[in-house]
Amino acid sequence: VPSGPRNVISIVNETSIILEWHPPRETGGRDDVTYNIICKKCRADRRSCSRCDDNVEFVPRQLGLTECRVSISSLWAHTPYTFDIQAINGVSSKSPFPPQHVSVNITTNQA
Repeated sequence: VPSGPRNVISIVNETSIILEWHPPRETGGRDDVTYNIICKKCRADRRSCSRCDDNVEFVPRQLGLTECRVSISSLWAHTPYTFDIQAINGVSSKSPFPPQHVSVNITTNQA
């Protein structure tokens, strides 16, 4: 399985976020690496987080990204979020280990 993505950059614009990253160092010997974005909305103290609502928009999409960039919008204002960027390839589903990922903590601004 591939290692986690690297060097994540986040750009926050009110209630929208752009995430960019570099591909994993280790691709698992394959060239079919794609990315999934797991979105979690957190309490102010970050002690508990839950999956984001279905209204959150991902462009071009949330799962199976082929580019190292995603735009996320329709987030809540002044809210902490955690985004896990997973790197997967064609054999990740057969691995006993979960996909490698990098996590980014971001708090949105006012709407």
